[in-house]
Amino acid sequence: MFRSIRWRIAAAFAVVVVLCIIGLSLYLAQFVRNEHIDNLKVQLADQAWIIADSSTPHFADDQTADLQALAIRLGNLVSGRVTIIAGDGTVLGDSEEDPADMENHSGRPEVVRALSGEVGSSIRHSETLGRDMMYVAVPITANSAIVGAARVSLPLTAINQTIGHINRVIAVAAVIAAVLGIVAALQLTRVTVNPIKKLTQASRKMAEGDLAQEIQVTSRDEVGDLARAFNRMAQRVKETMALVTAERDKMAVILSHMGDAIFAVDAEGRVATVNTAAEKILQLSREDALGHTFIEVVRDYELDALLQRCLKSGEEQTGLVEIGAKRQLLGVIVTPFKGEPGCLMLIQDLTEMRKLETARRDFIANLSHELRTPIASLKALTETLREGAIDAPSVAGDFLDKMNTEADRLAQMAEELGELSRIESGEAPLRKESVEVSGAVARVTERLRAQADRAGLLLETQIEPGLPHIPADGDRLEQVLLNLMHNAIKFTPPGGKVSIMAKTDGQCLTISVADTGVGISPDDLPRVFERFYKADRARAGGGTGLGLAIAKHIVEAHQGRIWAESVEGKGSIFSFSLPLGS
Repeated sequence: MFRSIRWRIAAAFAVVVVLCIIGLSLYLAQFVRNEHIDNLKVQLADQAWIIADSSTPHFADDQTADLQALAIRLGNLVSGRVTIIAGDGTVLGDSEEDPADMENHSGRPEVVRALSGEVGSSIRHSETLGRDMMYVAVPITANSAIVGAARVSLPLTAINQTIGHINRVIAVAAVIAAVLGIVAALQLTRVTVNPIKKLTQASRKMAEGDLAQEIQVTSRDEVGDLARAFNRMAQRVKETMALVTAERDKMAVILSHMGDAIFAVDAEGRVATVNTAAEKILQLSREDALGHTFIEVVRDYELDALLQRCLKSGEEQTGLVEIGAKRQLLGVIVTPFKGEPGCLMLIQDLTEMRKLETARRDFIANLSHELRTPIASLKALTETLREGAIDAPSVAGDFLDKMNTEADRLAQMAEELGELSRIESGEAPLRKESVEVSGAVARVTERLRAQADRAGLLLETQIEPGLPHIPADGDRLEQVLLNLMHNAIKFTPPGGKVSIMAKTDGQCLTISVADTGVGISPDDLPRVFERFYKADRARAGGGTGLGLAIAKHIVEAHQGRIWAESVEGKGSIFSFSLPLGS
């Protein structure tokens, strides 16, 4: 209970009030008692002076035997005990006892002071009467000399009863005042603490995420100032959190749509943040990554070594790392956080870039090779003619025919390169129409039948009956078929067979060109659709090396796909499929 500030304040306030009331009550009780005793002392002193005056003649005339009767008579008048004492302490008269039976009073404090010429008083328990008594004695003077003392005593029973009654009244008043003080303390602390409780509840709700908190301010004191400050703080926190949330959401969108992998790692090497690209590039799960060490997540010591160097040195680290059986090439940048422990790791998948760079180098090398051969032939033929062969008409004519052939080859290469460039850039739009596939296959087959016959090959077609018309560019479609069939005829030895097949599965139309040629090696098969790429065996011979690349781009422009299957030494199958509703 006393952990509450309300009860601590109320208890302290109540203790102070109770202590003050107790102190005041004790003071009042003592003050009232002292006032009563002082009044009684003055009253008894006046009576004692009267008795002393009445006793003086008896001492002057030496008639002390009459003092007992005087004491009894005066005792009845003053309603108290009257005692007349000689100068040597002998009791000469007493209103309640026989003087002969009483002991000498020379040692009584009040008598001592009276015999010394002062008014003496004392309060003590009377053994004779068995109760507390107040004694007041004054000197008796005769012939200018102190001859004795007159003493009046009164029991304190009445005073004690009066003081007891007053004390009870004071006690009741004190209890009532204490209760009222405690109630006032509780009420005061309730009024003071309730706004603080509201502040506490609002702060707790804010800590739980409910930022729409506002306290109604009803006072202009310090608590009211605190409530107004809290309201301003709550509004600023709400605005700041809205801004932070917006920035966080924006950053989350950026991270989720980045093509590069992002890891945020703490000082102990544990993964705190991972984006979608990291899951794809490294084939991992976000749930399995968060909270685990980086090495447990990626299981690659080269990547972890870069991270550990950054954590230890606090400097940026970069590197290229190959991981996995597929030799996935990764570019890694590890940057330390500023002002806090941990690192940010950026991982770029450079595998495709390396493939593109390899393809670019191969393209340049192949293009250079393809151009070098006809150019060298033209240069050799030209030099031969210049050296005198031009004077021989038959030789000159043959050389000119060869030069024309090489020039046609260069022109074909330039035309195909231009066409491939236009297809890739979208400058050669498709003119789609409803195309009858069986008719297109028949036209291409008839166009190449003579070439197949000269090569000693069997050319056959396997067309599924009732093939639907498809929306396509008919000329481009026949160009694809022409390139595939021309390749099949060119790389199939005499006595072989080239088959053209067409079928549908209800969603796509698939056309395949199969041959019984030399086939393609597994290493060369993934690259047969690259420009100028020629396998040593499967693609040896003439041609520009652009036909399959053109076929691939035409098929993909139709939202289709093209692929090749081959067994080295047994033949190849080139297939492409087009959607029926494209």
